[in-house]
Amino acid sequence: MALSRAATTGADERLLVLARRVLIFVFVAWAVDAADSTVYSLTLPALRTEFDLSLGLMGAIGSLFLAGSVLGSLLMPMLADRRGRRTGMVACIGSFSLFTGLVGMAPTGGTVAAGRFLTGVGAGGQWPIGAAYLSELVPARRRGFAMGLMQAGYPIGFFLAGGIVAATTALGLGWRAAFLVLIVPAVMCVPIMTMLRETPTWLAQRSARGGKQEQRTGFAVLKMLFSAEHRRTTAIATALHIFGAVFSFGLVTWVPSAITLDFGLGAGQTAGFVMLSWGVGAAGYIAAGPLSDRLGRRPTLAIYTAIGVVAVIYLNVLHHRGSVSFAELVPPGILIGVSLGVAAIYIAYTSEIYADSVRTVGLGFSVAAGKLVAVFVPVGLGVIAEATSVTTSLLVSTIVGLLMVPVILLGPETAGRELTDISVEA
Repeated sequence: MALSRAATTGADERLLVLARRVLIFVFVAWAVDAADSTVYSLTLPALRTEFDLSLGLMGAIGSLFLAGSVLGSLLMPMLADRRGRRTGMVACIGSFSLFTGLVGMAPTGGTVAAGRFLTGVGAGGQWPIGAAYLSELVPARRRGFAMGLMQAGYPIGFFLAGGIVAATTALGLGWRAAFLVLIVPAVMCVPIMTMLRETPTWLAQRSARGGKQEQRTGFAVLKMLFSAEHRRTTAIATALHIFGAVFSFGLVTWVPSAITLDFGLGAGQTAGFVMLSWGVGAAGYIAAGPLSDRLGRRPTLAIYTAIGVVAVIYLNVLHHRGSVSFAELVPPGILIGVSLGVAAIYIAYTSEIYADSVRTVGLGFSVAAGKLVAVFVPVGLGVIAEATSVTTSLLVSTIVGLLMVPVILLGPETAGRELTDISVEA
């Protein structure tokens, strides 16, 4: 009996070690993903000059990246379902790092466009695969905390990109060097493969399928999402990612414009406001995890979403008041940063409610739906901003984001529960 307990303890300890390694891996993946997008944004003027890109072509390249991201969210999780979470995640990181390097070596604007599309494919797949990989390894009582740390990699990547571009510029290396630096994660994938293992959940699913493993295709799993067994879960998870995309992408895309256009602040002060929000955002992501472990996913999501709405109402009040100083914009800037942590909650929640048999593909479908909506969010909010004001368009996006609250209430509370004990369809 004592020997059995010792063996169990040893197995649990090995699983915890693996969970820590995977947490570090996905944190770095999130940071590199954010760094890639930010490096592209910061070097866009140089790209435009070198390749004589029109504004229309610049916009098309941005759309190609988003299209690749949607495609990657659908296809790469199918690889992870068939070959394992580790294989899928390494494929995502390796591909988007290598194709980011392709942009750094691009001889033409067409090569830049192809590189950005293929980078998007890898980046899109890592969200659902990374979330599934981590949720299947971390103990139930700490799952929210781990997912919050994972998401905190995104704002960290924002600052990392700034450092990369600043360093390569100071050294006179040019814009290409900033992209080439991001090849490093691809090189690291080989040793990482030897350090990581598959999750017991995926191994159990493979064993249960037995000889049917080779016959099970990703598209067959995609079809399962709409069966009576899984369609309610699919509807809840997809709605959360759609409304979450309107909330998050609305804030990230239009807050800088609101500070510049509605409040008349210069580029330096606008950059300071964005840096403040993203810096607080990292703390918001990290805090979201333990809060949702303690209070529950559903109430914590409601709190974070409400904070975003209050912050934007605050901005609207200041806008209608007239002249405003930078100091007066600091409180809503802090609140906006905190509210961005809502993404950590709905990504954690949706990784938990999907059944083991469809988790990565289901998450991929929901993430892809959210990203597809995100393509149109800037355009739709831009129309509203044109007719009213940017702060008004932000209010619309956060109010739409509030719809996450009634949607998540349609599902069960997942905090502290083992994945096998969670059922939406029951």
